[in-house]
Amino acid sequence: MAAGRAALVRGLAELVHGFERALFPRLCWLCARLAVDGYGCGEHALAGARLAPDEARCAGCLERLPAGLARGLCARCRRTPRGYRRLVVAGEYRGDGPLGAWILALKHGGRRELAVPLGVLAAEAWRAAERELRGQRLVPVPLHALRRLERGHDQARELARVIAHETQAELVPALARVRWTVPQGAPGARSRASNVAGAFRVRPAAVGRVAGADLWLVDDVVTSGATVRACAEALRAAGARSVSVLAVARVPRADEEEPEAATLPHA
Repeated sequence: MAAGRAALVRGLAELVHGFERALFPRLCWLCARLAVDGYGCGEHALAGARLAPDEARCAGCLERLPAGLARGLCARCRRTPRGYRRLVVAGEYRGDGPLGAWILALKHGGRRELAVPLGVLAAEAWRAAERELRGQRLVPVPLHALRRLERGHDQARELARVIAHETQAELVPALARVRWTVPQGAPGARSRASNVAGAFRVRPAAVGRVAGADLWLVDDVVTSGATVRACAEALRAAGARSVSVLAVARVPRADEEEPEAATLPHA
């Protein structure tokens, strides 16, 4: 009898959900066409943006390894210390790829709400890479106050909020950007490393939450890694035990340039 009632309840619930999907279909967050994966349409589906799990990639920068190598570090990471313990990303940033339009709209198009699906995507990648996330500490890579005023929001902070909610990790806005810098890779910019050298410091009120902690920097896109290295250096100087990096996407080395507003799609 109880089993029959449970089956009836499940059947009614499925019927209600079916009517809900028919009456209120989910639309693409980016362009408002019918969504195919809960967030994006066929053109903007986030489901296809994830890194392939069976690809051989460098343990330091996630660049594809040469044929014949199944694991380890690429030659560049063996030559140059990366400055952080581990890198985890959801996918790769390419101008014509699934993540390109999403990140550009969040970063330069005023689409603050897009931090929700992108943060969920990053949280899923993090959950797949790390066994235990509860209690981990997330430190967003901060924008300078002038750039935050220009954009209307700090995209890394918004992403970190979503990831913290999804994983029960602790959000620790420990860093401040104390020096304005031109966008990495922009015309007239100095080398990436010198451009961000000394640009970050740990907020005095956050030192106690940084010292002795294992931290995860959160950003939207990792390009050369110079920005996260500068952030990691500031955190380690304040006593952090280790610093890793979590981002929505990484830029493949051959395409290593900052996503620019000039390529923003009309979404």
